[in-house]
Amino acid sequence: MNRRITCAVLALLMALPWASAEARKRILAAPETGQTFDVAATGRVEVAFSPNEGSQALVLKVIDSAKAELLVMSYSFTSAPVVEALLKAKKRGVDVHLVADQKNNTSEDRSGKARAALSALVNAGVDVRTISVYPIHHDKVIIADRETVEMGSYNYSDAAAHKNSENVLVNWRNPELAKVYMKHFERNYRQARSYAQN
Repeated sequence: MNRRITCAVLALLMALPWASAEARKRILAAPETGQTFDVAATGRVEVAFSPNEGSQALVLKVIDSAKAELLVMSYSFTSAPVVEALLKAKKRGVDVHLVADQKNNTSEDRSGKARAALSALVNAGVDVRTISVYPIHHDKVIIADRETVEMGSYNYSDAAAHKNSENVLVNWRNPELAKVYMKHFERNYRQARSYAQN
């Protein structure tokens, strides 16, 4: 093992009810590299907040701006406006890929909204994958055309738009930042599986 784990931390990790034995094994086996990325501040930054303070509109603006490619990572994925925007993007020829948290959007989706959203995208030819190798896939990121990155606390859900305190930050036209986020997307994409509709 490349890092020290105290007995207390190890005991806590083993006691976590949401972490499967496989997930705990992967977490313990993964070396901590401490790697950070120094990216130049370029482009333009735009921010918005929730509830009802522009977050959803800014997310939709990023999706609507895409001309060639959208890479999306999500935890909660139930927003009808986001699904509609992604479907419109696909229809206009944008290559759309989504990696979503498996548990939150399938086995724990009591309302059926997440499964319906994922199925609508799959039926339209969107590449949808779910990921379960982490206790929570908590990423909320959109990379548009390999140059613009949307990030923040904002889940792609109605609650994020209209109930929760959330934030969205978009760095427009920063290809170096997009490249770093694309590496993160590619890692998670490789660890995910194609979404199988029920």
